[in-house]
Amino acid sequence: MFTLDASVHINALNTAENGSAESQACLQRLVATKQSLLSPTLLLVEVAAASARALDDSDLAIALIEGIRALPAQVWIPLDDELADVAAQLGAQARLRGADAVYAAVARRYTTTLITRDRQQLERLPPLVEVVTPEEALERMKPPDDNERSE
Repeated sequence: MFTLDASVHINALNTAENGSAESQACLQRLVATKQSLLSPTLLLVEVAAASARALDDSDLAIALIEGIRALPAQVWIPLDDELADVAAQLGAQARLRGADAVYAAVARRYTTTLITRDRQQLERLPPLVEVVTPEEALERMKPPDDNERSE
């Protein structure tokens, strides 16, 4: 099971950014393999706001989040008091921005792996939360090759 940071969606949308193709491939593999995704509802807000600014198109931003909302195996986690407490503790311990701490809290609470492009999450969260890049997640989801299956 995975928790997906908004940075992966934003990176996938901006083909001019480094790693965009890998973020796109990661999202496609997550959908194709029907991986369970647990994400805070905050993801919808972050993706809508960032994509509307980047694309200068509010209608397209809303369409994007509706597509994200409909992803198979997606479970939306609301920010309740308990999750807020976990996020506050993780944010303080790892010195994260508030939104980044919410994703970490979801991953921690539900024992998922956080997939992110955010450098601070990648550097500061281990060993508090398991965190990987989209490239590392792709490697984990890679089907075994023919040689491994025959052994």
